Amino acid sequence: MVSSNSAAESPPAGRVRLASGWLLLALIMLTLSWQLGSVQRGYLLEGLKMQGQQELNLYVSHLEAKLDRYAFVPALLAEDFRLQSLLIAPRNLEQQHRVNLFLSHVNQIAGSLDVYLMDRQGVTLAASNWQEEYSFVGENFDFRPYFADAMQGRAGRYYALGTTSGRRGYYFSSPVGDPDNPLGVVVVKIDIDTLENDWRSKDTELIVTDPDGVIFVSTRPEWRYQTLRPLAAADIARIRESRRYREVGLEPIFYQQQNAGPEGTRIVQVGEPGGEGYLSLATDMPEAGWRVQLLISQKVISPQVWQTRLFAMSLMLLLATGAWLYAARSRSRRERESEKRVLMQEALNELERRVDRRTVDLTEANRRLRQEVEEHERTRDELIQAAKLAALGQMSAGINHELNQPLTAMRTYAENARTYLARENLEQAAWNLQQISELTSRMAQISGQLKIFSRKSSGQRIRVSLRACLEGAQRIVRTRVEQAGAEVVIDLPEGDLFVAGDTIQLEQVLVNLIGNACDVLKQRPLKLIEVSAFQDGGKVRLRVHDSGPGIAQKNLEKVFDPFFTTTESGLGLGLSISYTIAQRLGGSLTAANALDGGAVFTLTLAAWNDRQDQGAA
Repeated sequence: MVSSNSAAESPPAGRVRLASGWLLLALIMLTLSWQLGSVQRGYLLEGLKMQGQQELNLYVSHLEAKLDRYAFVPALLAEDFRLQSLLIAPRNLEQQHRVNLFLSHVNQIAGSLDVYLMDRQGVTLAASNWQEEYSFVGENFDFRPYFADAMQGRAGRYYALGTTSGRRGYYFSSPVGDPDNPLGVVVVKIDIDTLENDWRSKDTELIVTDPDGVIFVSTRPEWRYQTLRPLAAADIARIRESRRYREVGLEPIFYQQQNAGPEGTRIVQVGEPGGEGYLSLATDMPEAGWRVQLLISQKVISPQVWQTRLFAMSLMLLLATGAWLYAARSRSRRERESEKRVLMQEALNELERRVDRRTVDLTEANRRLRQEVEEHERTRDELIQAAKLAALGQMSAGINHELNQPLTAMRTYAENARTYLARENLEQAAWNLQQISELTSRMAQISGQLKIFSRKSSGQRIRVSLRACLEGAQRIVRTRVEQAGAEVVIDLPEGDLFVAGDTIQLEQVLVNLIGNACDVLKQRPLKLIEVSAFQDGGKVRLRVHDSGPGIAQKNLEKVFDPFFTTTESGLGLGLSISYTIAQRLGGSLTAANALDGGAVFTLTLAAWNDRQDQGAA
């Protein structure tokens, strides 16, 4: 009886153990596939972080460049005698009208939002929008911090909503007259709405916050004018008093960090609880007092993570199935070995065929996965390359013109070489190939020079070769010289001349002087530009002499004034900036008329000496 009961209970117990084993195996496969997906997610997040950091740096550079483009304009306007005259005699209606027209013209050329002039009490005397419905003329803006900064003798910067126009803007201000006792303040307001439109993307969001954590630039309009953290009542009262954001709510937005990703990456939720998570990358703009944050949606990598998990699960399921089939085959062979050897062999062959088919499927799945991974890597590299090429987009026209001629010549030399090779004329073929090599070197010099010229200057005085700077400037303005049909004649001493200066800034001065000479020679029968240099004691003097009509006597004292120009399209800043650069380098820039005709500009800089070499070392 006891043996009978044990035999009856054995099959159910075996089925329970089998079910428990399969359940344990399923849990192990699920855990391993999930962990593999998490590892893949970490790698993808790291790659996404690198790509996002490049995109964030590109945006910050774009934002800083947009602000720096206008930073110098108020200081230049502050030196204009028309603005100072109006501040001295504010009741002169005729002078006020002239200043209104002048500010409107400057605003149109510079592409700013508004330009206006205030007296010491903060009352606007003249503005570029003087004829518009929301004119600033007569309005008092003494409550703005940029007014207080300028009245204390320093340049001001400020972001706010306009109290009159209601438009967002960034303000640059400068004192007019003596900084210790200003006559008034001139202000340039620029539009920053385009900062959002230019950087809208399907899978990324951008927010820019002020020191109080208020979002004032966002690619999501509903996030605008909300705060990343609750503000104290005193902070809200201070912001209300400054009238920076008018009557907006300043309510805190839902902003919560979920967890930390690999290598210190931050995953946050923004907007509403339970919303999608973002990879957060942030950087500060100390000069503006802003914090720029790039939010990249995790939806970009979720399909790849789940694909990896499903693939791992499928692979382990196939392996488990193969193991189960192998065990079944072994068990069946042991049970039928004595009487069914032939049938067992057929079953074994069939099982092997199934394993082969599944192995082929697994190999094909591996091949497709490798193709998809390679495709994702290529896509990522293309995106990174596109971000790099975006900064060079503005140079494309000049580079295209400079490289087309060498490319055309290279094509001709290549055809000639092929012809000579077919004729077994190796000497001529080698000569044509040598020409191609020299043309490629020239193209490399062109692209390298443009890269150096576009680099931001360090501003430090170092040992600079005058000959090298002149050659670099020639390569940059070659297109303008050819378009003007001019000839540039260089007269330098046999030995090189070295000055104490900055290579990039010195090249900028030479490009401006040669470019201006090209402009005045377009309609002249004789188109000659002579560039010479010599050392005079501790100074090096460089002269640019053109065969143009020269400079009118009444304009000689005004050629370096800001906004002075004799052309309709020019803004009149090239010579003014060159004059400023020469002074900053400890030298001078003068203009005169040559005795044999034409204008001559003389750049004087300090020569480099051995003691400066030792100091630099």
